[in-house]
Order: sequence, then structure tokens, then C-alpha cells
Amino acid sequence: MVTDSPDSQGQTLNVAPSPTEPPGGFVHDVYEHVWIIERPRAQVWAWLCDPGTFTDGQIPPWRVEFLTNEAGETGFAEGVYNTHTGPFINFAGVLGEIRHEEYRDLQYFFGSYALSFALFRPTRLQFWVEDTDDGGTRLTLQLDTFVRRRARRIWTRLMRIFWKRFGSWCERAIPNNWLR
Repeated sequence: MVTDSPDSQGQTLNVAPSPTEPPGGFVHDVYEHVWIIERPRAQVWAWLCDPGTFTDGQIPPWRVEFLTNEAGETGFAEGVYNTHTGPFINFAGVLGEIRHEEYRDLQYFFGSYALSFALFRPTRLQFWVEDTDDGGTRLTLQLDTFVRRRARRIWTRLMRIFWKRFGSWCERAIPNNWLR
């Protein structure tokens, strides 16, 4: 006779959120985008790491959610679970390394997809912020995705369209102090 007891629970595995190599028929695509934001780095970082940037004004049924990490933190903190869900997307992951006003890493879980799991499987989203010589900020994005080989050109085109306005959203959200 088999009984359930608290002692019969298996060990929790510590594994990478996603495989490091693409499956057959897929290639590892790295999409990069750079914006020059005419705002100070501290303000750009604050906007980038404010959950409201991604949750305020959500259009149903698309949704962004943050779940508390082991330390009880939520929002943009290491170990916080994050998901962007809705029709044709499921980007579920965990926040990795975060270096204040410098770098943020979001690692997506296996099973995340855009449009279809058979086409586009995001694995990692990284942001860097750096000062520019004129007091602005260089904001760099890198999105790693396993992409079906025959759909790579379409993916790149879709990413250019999707991310194009991200920098202008940032500038509009941060008041410009022209006296600085």
C-alpha cells in the first residue's frame, strides 16, 4: 500500500530556466536594439525597473504579473517571477542578476513563446544603461530567442516593429528638466 506522507516529497531541482542550445530546426537569434534617451541614467533606470511601466494601462486580455521571490520582494528584484501573457504570447520567467543603474536580466522558462511555440521561443531579455557624454542615457536591449530557421527574417522584422517605440515611451514617461 502506498501512502502520501510529507516525507515522500521529492527534492526540488535547481535547473536553468531554458536549455542553452536550440532544439532541432531552430537557431539561436540575438536581437539587439539601442536607444539614446535624453534623460539621466538614474531616471531611465527607475522607469525601466518600475513595475507600473509594464502593468499600468494594460489592455485585456494581455497581462504582466510579478510574483514574490523567496525573500518576500516583488517587482524588479532577483528571483521574482514575471510573466507577460495574452493571445499568442506567453513569456514566463524569473529575474536574474540586477546591477543597480547598470544591468537587468530576465530569463524565460522553457515553454515561453511568441505567436506559436513552434516558431519563436524567447529565452532571455537583458537591458543595460550607460551614461552618454551629453548627460543622456544609452539604453541597450538584447533578446535571445530560439527561432525556427525559416522564420528568422520575419522574427527580426517583428522585433524591429515591436521595440521601435520603446525609447520614445521612456522619454515621454520621464519629465524633461530642460534647466539641467
